[in-house]
Amino acid sequence: MPISEIPPAILLENMRTTIRQYGLRFGGNPVGTNLEITKALAGDNPGQVNFLGSDGNRVNEKGELVDAWGTPYFFHQLSGMQMEIRSAGPDRVLYTDDDLVIK
Repeated sequence: MPISEIPPAILLENMRTTIRQYGLRFGGNPVGTNLEITKALAGDNPGQVNFLGSDGNRVNEKGELVDAWGTPYFFHQLSGMQMEIRSAGPDRVLYTDDDLVIK
């Protein structure tokens, strides 16, 4: 069961919007691991802008952005301005049939 009141698909859409806002501000997506991307979105960027607002995006105790089930998102850079964001879904295992994916 999701631990957020916000539906999982909306959380994923909000994550995509956050990534896009960063890209529009800085001319490209944040890059790296989930932890590195989280740091960039939280203000470790050239403008020290915090893109993580009250839209349901949550960070775990390791400093990683997590989905509705508390599993870290998997970020896959497709180009400088496009990123695939994958939620492991309710089974909390990446690359299974219940994954939620957005670009």
